[in-house]
Amino acid sequence: MQLMEKRDGRIMASPAEGLFEEHYDVIVVGLGTAGSMAAIAAARRGLRVLGIERLNCMGGTGTVGGVVGYYYGNRGGIFEDIDSQVAAYQRQDDFAPFQGVHAEIKNWILDTEAVKAGVELRYESFVIGVYREELKVKGLCWVSPAGIHRTTAGVVIDSTGNAEICELAGCAFDMGRELDGECQPFSNVQMKLYPNGSVGNFYTDSGYIDVTDPENVTQAIIDSNMLGTHLQETFTGEALLLKTAPLLGIRESRRIVGEERVTFTDVLEDRLTREPVFFGFSNLDNHGKDMAFESENQQDWLVAASLFGPNMNVPVPMGTFIPQGFDGLLAAGRCISLDHDIASAIRQKRDMEKSGEVAAGIAYLAIRENMHVKEVPYDTLKELLVETKCLKPGQTLEFREITPQEDHELKPIPASKWLTDPQAIKEGLAGDKPGIAIWSARRLGGSILTSLKEWMDERDQPLLRKNSALALGLMGESACLPVLREIVYSRDLYLPRTSRKYNQPHVFAAIYLLGRLKDHEIMPELMSFMSNESFMDTLEADSSNDEFIFDRAELYFQFFSFSMMAALRIADRYEEWRPQIDEVVSGRLADPDFELIITLKTHIREANGFLKKKMNERVRRIYSAYTSRWN
Repeated sequence: MQLMEKRDGRIMASPAEGLFEEHYDVIVVGLGTAGSMAAIAAARRGLRVLGIERLNCMGGTGTVGGVVGYYYGNRGGIFEDIDSQVAAYQRQDDFAPFQGVHAEIKNWILDTEAVKAGVELRYESFVIGVYREELKVKGLCWVSPAGIHRTTAGVVIDSTGNAEICELAGCAFDMGRELDGECQPFSNVQMKLYPNGSVGNFYTDSGYIDVTDPENVTQAIIDSNMLGTHLQETFTGEALLLKTAPLLGIRESRRIVGEERVTFTDVLEDRLTREPVFFGFSNLDNHGKDMAFESENQQDWLVAASLFGPNMNVPVPMGTFIPQGFDGLLAAGRCISLDHDIASAIRQKRDMEKSGEVAAGIAYLAIRENMHVKEVPYDTLKELLVETKCLKPGQTLEFREITPQEDHELKPIPASKWLTDPQAIKEGLAGDKPGIAIWSARRLGGSILTSLKEWMDERDQPLLRKNSALALGLMGESACLPVLREIVYSRDLYLPRTSRKYNQPHVFAAIYLLGRLKDHEIMPELMSFMSNESFMDTLEADSSNDEFIFDRAELYFQFFSFSMMAALRIADRYEEWRPQIDEVVSGRLADPDFELIITLKTHIREANGFLKKKMNERVRRIYSAYTSRWN
């Protein structure tokens, strides 16, 4: 047996003595959104459960983190009972009115339900080592205020959010997007007392964080607490500040490489599991402003088709919880096996609560039947999950356009259907909400090519013409090039209305697609965009898009970043452009007066002045890494 420990940032293995104090059926590490449900669900099944938590309460982001509302995610599961108990107390006069699920009451209810179920809770405790026999996790070395403990377990559930136990065990994982490893921005939540006497939260995106770097984590906490939205000389707003949540709202960190993996490509190609353990339900909720650096799949969906709004009901299989090759170890929460793209649609609180319950079910059956976790029979697990409504029979992959406030379970919303009738697609492309029609045409492929080319020639219908070109661009058809160039030459900032927000102007969709299609004729225009900002003097952005493009500086960042990435893709094929690209990009980034600025996303316009981020260094790293491949 080996003890796996982290020393000076490296995982080290050493021989371990077999001296253990206690044995548990299940140890749950991290009692946050997923872990609290995992511990309670496992204990309710009659297992002996130890819960280890570094904080002093359960619930994580949904309690001490201050994210007290639900964005999306499917209803059903044991969390519903807990939330209903919280709601019953909220209706009493003993408590101040609360917007969302009352965080302090939920703390209390979680503790109550855990103790009632028999969970042995250990707060202010940390895991410092994993006991491993080959690739089977046997137990943990952990520290509490009482000292160091050595404890074995039938199954360990890693619900730390950051895959900390999986990392200690030596599991494979990845983090962030493919181009530069960057994760989604995090939030730092404030709790406020509003004029109507109710308590609620306020938060914006507060920055970026690398959870693998302790110094970066500390600096992110300090910097976000000192943002102008948080630390002000005087608080003159209508709402009174109660506190800043001590736990950051981290949207993305490590993700394990599991026995199975869900990717956005799987979703787009209808290649998904027929044995789901839960369904994630959300839109592709990317909070970044640097869309030019995302994958082609994301840019196809969010930039070319402006499909930020449609929610996808994505089936998640059991294998995403099981680190590849390992036994005795499960992951739950945002660190399950997903790719970066789809992770932004499978991270809502309801999804994560369900994932904790699923992990408990897998652990229960593996222990009861004395089998490896990956041998747990799906049909038996499904029965457990259907029993608590964590999984509902008959769910399928589908897309729905609803607002976060709508309860899609109580008030069914018709699913968006991909169009197959050419006339319906033409009508969609001719309107101001063309996204579904653009993607429907892409799905049809060759059977609609002739029609798209004909519609692209209808100059008396400019939207039909341009949207047909975007659809052809997604299909890799060079016939669209003249129209896409025309969109770029005219700096066309027309904003479709496909989604409720974060639609992308035509010009950036066209620049992206021209880069993807390796169109060298557009290169002089891309060079001019990057060389200077003088062309911006004649531009006027759509003010309805100011949540995504707030001001002139942010608009120029979009021109620069999309142009740079398109130029690099084109230069992959046309080497003669490489010296000129280097002259322009390197020259601009070397200029001390040149700034590339974004604002972090916020729904409150006044907050934008506090949330600007200089992107020069990120752009420099991406450019350097991309061009190094040429050498």
